[in-house]
Amino acid sequence: MAGKQVIEVNQATFDKEVLQRSAHELVIVDFWAPWCGPCRMLGPLLERLAAEPDAGFLLAKVNTDQNQALAGRYDVRGIPAVKAFRHGRVIDEFVGAQPEPVVRRFIRAHTASSPRPAAPAAEPPADPVERISRARALLKAGTGCAAAEMLAGLSGPVAEEAQRLRPLADYLCRASRGQKASTPPAAVEAHQAAVSAWNRKESSAALYSLLVAYNQELGAEKARTRAVMEAIFALLGPDNELTRQYAAYF
Repeated sequence: MAGKQVIEVNQATFDKEVLQRSAHELVIVDFWAPWCGPCRMLGPLLERLAAEPDAGFLLAKVNTDQNQALAGRYDVRGIPAVKAFRHGRVIDEFVGAQPEPVVRRFIRAHTASSPRPAAPAAEPPADPVERISRARALLKAGTGCAAAEMLAGLSGPVAEEAQRLRPLADYLCRASRGQKASTPPAAVEAHQAAVSAWNRKESSAALYSLLVAYNQELGAEKARTRAVMEAIFALLGPDNELTRQYAAYF
């Protein structure tokens, strides 16, 4: 392992080296173990990409054998597990060794091609129409918590649109904080895939995974997932092909 963009972290240093540094740069965490064959394939690829000029991210490696509590904290169930951090939270992830083009797309989705979330201290604008516009941009960027702040307390002509968009903002915000969206295991996995796809700006894959979760759920969970999908329809617009395709299921 070489280069200042590749570091080893543990339970004691994780908050400083990953969470704090992710406030200023993209940090990608590689959860691995020495005995893991796929880890030995993926690890060198990640290190090589991190060492490239203008790589745009810091690679932090966590040995799960030596840091089991840390792996549990981030719900690592299989390795290699790769998680991207921005502003102290997981914004995207994947599990298993992936080919280089897939890994490059994963990184590129959160470096130059993805806008950073608005600064937490920024005040929502007074104009309701401007707030809706900013909320829509934040939702498209996968920044749910900031979008929820923009949508809060809106009234008047934009109140209905804010109400339609709010389930997606809350959904993405909960996911960023590590809160499970459902209880059936198959639905949990589908929701994780949906959030990951949305953060990669793959709306079709996100809607597909949400539909998979919807078909596994009952009662209030099913209703919440439908509301999230309807919020995406509102964001995409009624004439969007994906809206027409997936709205037909309800």
